[in-house]
Amino acid sequence: MQLSLTFVTALLLASGAVFASPVDTKTGTTPIELQRRAQLVASDGKLNVSALHHHFQGVENKYKTALNNYKRNTGKNHPLAKQSNTKRATGDVSLEDIEHEQLWAGDVTFGGQTFAIDFDTGSADTLANPGAYNPSRSSNSKNTHRSFYTSYGDGTNAQGTIYTDSFSIGGLNARDVAIGRSSNSFIGGENDNQGISGLAFPSIQSFPKQYPPFFESLRQQRAVSQGVFQFTLKAGGGSSLHLGGIDSSKYSGSISYADVDSSQGFWITDATVNGERITAIVDSGSTIISGPSDQVRSVVSNINGVREVNQGGQTLYVYDCSQTPHVTINIAGKSFTLSRDQTRYGTYDGQCVLPIAPVDGMPLNGWILGDTLFRSASVIFDVDRSRIGFANQA
Repeated sequence: MQLSLTFVTALLLASGAVFASPVDTKTGTTPIELQRRAQLVASDGKLNVSALHHHFQGVENKYKTALNNYKRNTGKNHPLAKQSNTKRATGDVSLEDIEHEQLWAGDVTFGGQTFAIDFDTGSADTLANPGAYNPSRSSNSKNTHRSFYTSYGDGTNAQGTIYTDSFSIGGLNARDVAIGRSSNSFIGGENDNQGISGLAFPSIQSFPKQYPPFFESLRQQRAVSQGVFQFTLKAGGGSSLHLGGIDSSKYSGSISYADVDSSQGFWITDATVNGERITAIVDSGSTIISGPSDQVRSVVSNINGVREVNQGGQTLYVYDCSQTPHVTINIAGKSFTLSRDQTRYGTYDGQCVLPIAPVDGMPLNGWILGDTLFRSASVIFDVDRSRIGFANQA
């Protein structure tokens, strides 16, 4: 049976998926390297279950904070909140994974001080350890006399004062960009990752609205050609964050887009995992795929050869390492089937661990698509058009 072009186009529009071949904008970009912090998977391949559990606690608290911020900023509960919880240019950042594909960080400069920072599409503020940024060393710093408090999990929190200062990343520059200087070290080590920078929408930011996220400042000051950024994350080297446009050398084929509602703060879209429909948040600051327990168990129960184990309060799904479980994510109309390596998130008790886990304490009714998805696709975040795109990595 043959379908007319008009009919096919109508189907694509109805599904919310749009395919495009953007103009190559890689000219004049600059890479920023990222560094890895503590390991979730040891050098012998064994998964540190305790560290994974700690990570998920941090993710839970991150989203609790974000949902509270959303309610404060908008005056209403987030649509996904559980009822119980009320110069024009482009820039490239070379990324290196931290904590075995858990955290992705690169160098930024505030007030002439350069330090490594996590890039997190699941939050919206820029925060730094006290040893990373010192406003007294900058002639451009301004004390806003506004404070902030953010909880990350296991009692870890960042609290301190919001400053504005000159900002540079990948050859892009902006003035009066907001940064929260924490009075306590809340992330990383002395010489490792020393801050976090959010790339979500302003409605979930902790800072007052006059101090927007750094990428919004770049957009407002016309420091970028387009309000677009692109993550291409790979195990090992070659990972990058491209700011202000799309680097066509990072992907093959076409990009498939899905609309997002920027007023909701997160990068949320519909997706399926092995054919089961989910609501997904695309989050570069999280690791494996996670979601509500009942939904995760429904998906995993239909994957051959996978069984559930519990260790230290953390549920894992394990399988014989000689097998490759079938996991396909369909998002924005494009399917990504996890490779043999991508289905293995270390080992536990001699068996391979599936990169999907239930998280009971999450305050929202949605899945978190973290590093596992990012290592399968080149992901384009289009702020200007409120959409998110996915393409096969080159």
